[in-house]
Amino acid sequence: MKHVIAFDVSMGKSYMVIYNGLKKCIYEAEIKHTKPEFEKLRARIDELIEGYEDPPYIVFESTGVYSQQLERFMRDNYYSYCLLNPLEAKKQCDALRIHKTDKSDAHQLALTHFSVSRRETNGTDTLFQQLKSLSRFYSELDDELSVTRSRMHKVIQLTFPELEKLFTIKSDLFLNIVQLFPHPDFVQGLSKTIIKNKIRANTNKNISGAMAEKKAIALIEASQQSYPAVSSS
Repeated sequence: MKHVIAFDVSMGKSYMVIYNGLKKCIYEAEIKHTKPEFEKLRARIDELIEGYEDPPYIVFESTGVYSQQLERFMRDNYYSYCLLNPLEAKKQCDALRIHKTDKSDAHQLALTHFSVSRRETNGTDTLFQQLKSLSRFYSELDDELSVTRSRMHKVIQLTFPELEKLFTIKSDLFLNIVQLFPHPDFVQGLSKTIIKNKIRANTNKNISGAMAEKKAIALIEASQQSYPAVSSS
């Protein structure tokens, strides 16, 4: 069997082990995620490829942002590698787990590779990796927006709950109106014309004067009827 190179990844560094086909560890060391260290790693991997005319198996666990430097190194050098999610890695290593240390994790990943079938990621899958990363980023932003909207809803219910009935809550106009008039007291004393002009000035879309005036009237009426749970201060 080919050589197996396994990494236990942490913040800014990895612990690396190399096993030969006889399941014997022939090298182990800590490497930092820096350009000089990655150059040394590339030379070591290329040396194995040239000496045995067969690329080694490379395996490591996905650790979020910490493993992405190592992933980029693999892609830039067109090395195929096996990237395991944490649950998958734990399940495969449980049979060999004796104690938990950074070094033992790298050894366990290497040893289990001799008996477990793992899917390899090719270094040419750059576009797929970018799309996957963007999709994950979009999902994270969407989750954050949901949390933020929930928090804002609770606050508006205390200050000016009628706003959520007057405007589409996901619109830019709604967010701008909340900043301009977070409390009905801030509407009191302003004329319909002033409020209409503020509405028209604080939307990216073209809103007609008639529509802005209609919203201004509704906002004034809502402020007169509203009884918020907190004062304007």
